[in-house]
Amino acid sequence: MELSGKEFALLHELAREAGRVLSKEQLVQRLYPWDEEIESNAVEVHIHHLRRKLAPEVIVTLRGVGYFLPRDLT
Repeated sequence: MELSGKEFALLHELAREAGRVLSKEQLVQRLYPWDEEIESNAVEVHIHHLRRKLAPEVIVTLRGVGYFLPRDLT
């Protein structure tokens, strides 16, 4: 399966913190350098693409809180 650089980086961050919820803001800070401009929905778009490529249930959303990978998937 092919992943873009940002998709891979996002999946890596979620896997590193499996079982822990990461907010959108935390993910943005980890994925984008200070000088790089991003769209407000960039994380959501990458999450959507990862879910299509992997499986919808792999990345869990806690509305208003963030995203996480369940520990039993890693």
